[in-house]
Amino acid sequence: MASCLTADCLANVFSYFDTDPHSLHSFLLVNRHWCINAVPILWRRTFYVTAHGQFSSKSRCRLISTYLSCLTSNSLNLDGSIAITSHKSGKHATSSIITRNNFPSAHQISPTFDYASFLRGFDYFQVYHAIGNWYAYQSSEKKQSIKFSEIFGMDNDKYKILLTTKELIKYILSRSPAIDYLALDVEATIPSEFISIGKFQDATNCLSYVRKFVCRGNSNKLDLYKTFAKIVTNAESITIYGIGKDDLQAEGLSSFIRKQRNLSKFVLWDGTKEQLPNVIKALSVNHGKLKYLEFRYCVFENLRPLELLADACSELTTLKFIQCGEISNYVMPSSSFPELKVLDLQGTHFPADTLETLFRHANIDLRSINIEANSHRYPRMIEKLASYCPYLTKIHARLSKDGMSQLNSLFLSCTRLETIIIQGQLPDRLYMITQDANDNLLINLREVIPTSLKKFVIKTDCAFTASAVDIFLRGCKANLNRLEFISYGNVWQHLNVVKKYARRRKLEIKQEVAGNYRELLMRELGHVIVEFE
Repeated sequence: MASCLTADCLANVFSYFDTDPHSLHSFLLVNRHWCINAVPILWRRTFYVTAHGQFSSKSRCRLISTYLSCLTSNSLNLDGSIAITSHKSGKHATSSIITRNNFPSAHQISPTFDYASFLRGFDYFQVYHAIGNWYAYQSSEKKQSIKFSEIFGMDNDKYKILLTTKELIKYILSRSPAIDYLALDVEATIPSEFISIGKFQDATNCLSYVRKFVCRGNSNKLDLYKTFAKIVTNAESITIYGIGKDDLQAEGLSSFIRKQRNLSKFVLWDGTKEQLPNVIKALSVNHGKLKYLEFRYCVFENLRPLELLADACSELTTLKFIQCGEISNYVMPSSSFPELKVLDLQGTHFPADTLETLFRHANIDLRSINIEANSHRYPRMIEKLASYCPYLTKIHARLSKDGMSQLNSLFLSCTRLETIIIQGQLPDRLYMITQDANDNLLINLREVIPTSLKKFVIKTDCAFTASAVDIFLRGCKANLNRLEFISYGNVWQHLNVVKKYARRRKLEIKQEVAGNYRELLMRELGHVIVEFE
């Protein structure tokens, strides 16, 4: 019956296995009809799959050899009949000429498929890395057959790898009808000619389909922003690791952002206070379309990003400011982010009234939050969060022992919680004089802990005895699949208590980790981690 399925049906089924190359490879062996329809899926994300899967260097070497075998007489073929030479222009080799060597034609084996035409996305670094693997396995004679003009200040082998990478990518762009994912690395050690793929012949058509764009590196990106602003206008996701070192590059990025008609996700690393206003104004052009916004290691000194973003990005569902330090901001009632589901403020501090306004407007939609909640900065913040956002399913908070009593209100209000992670300064030996108080904090939670809770992690300045853990687990009604805490006393007694809990609940232990602190004065303290099937 399966052999009678049409090509469209098979392609639809095989698409569910696009990150499972082993299953797709087995489909190739069923019959010719299956093979023809599975090959395009198998070769759609080859560099991503080999970079993130369990593939050896030899596997990546074979991948590059297969691609190189596809090249025709007027393009690069390093596995047989063609070599590279290049002209010098000043200090850099600026153009490549392909010439045919006198290899016997019997050694030239045409591939079964035009594999390059199936590729729909690639990361420049992954291609470069795979070609590095391929180059390492070549004989000295084969390496010498790659002809080139010496480039000033660059190792010969590195230049050959870069040149091969450039030529292979040029060929892929000429064969693939559509590239929907593109990641580039703009590094000072790589001359710009190697990553200026927007200027490659025949690249414009296929790159116009880019939906996800990633740009890394610290070199000058202005030309790249200008080039892609002309080519890519329908990107749905843009991730930028470093805008560049001057304001012109920020303006170039802003122009690129403004050209996008369907931008729904934007991530920026390392923006400065001079560059960010241009970027934020550009984002506001995508009114109502932006759903995911993330800033990492950005400096917002004297800026008010929430005020600038709230009206234009009213339909945001995810908002992240990670390691952005102190941000002074006031959110007007009309600036509400009413659709917000995920709020991550790890390493970032907004005024308490700003956070309370965000909680109030997000209300029942907010599902996941990561915040600083210590009492010296944010008094009773967990209780305020609990009162405004009862449908929370995940909370990750930095909280000290003096704020732990707020968890009672959180558990009573947020009855759908699945994950709670409490982190803070770990205990020292001086805290042990209040051991009964520590134990009571945990014991008191057993009656109010939500039945929905799956992951319970407390790594702050509270350490618990084995008897307190036993009382807590006996009264806990949740079916936990991960438990992590700081122990006081013999860690093996704590582990035995958890094992008894697993037997009562008929749970299989997937992972168990238990160990004492190494410091002599803290030998009573340990760390216990248990995961259940």
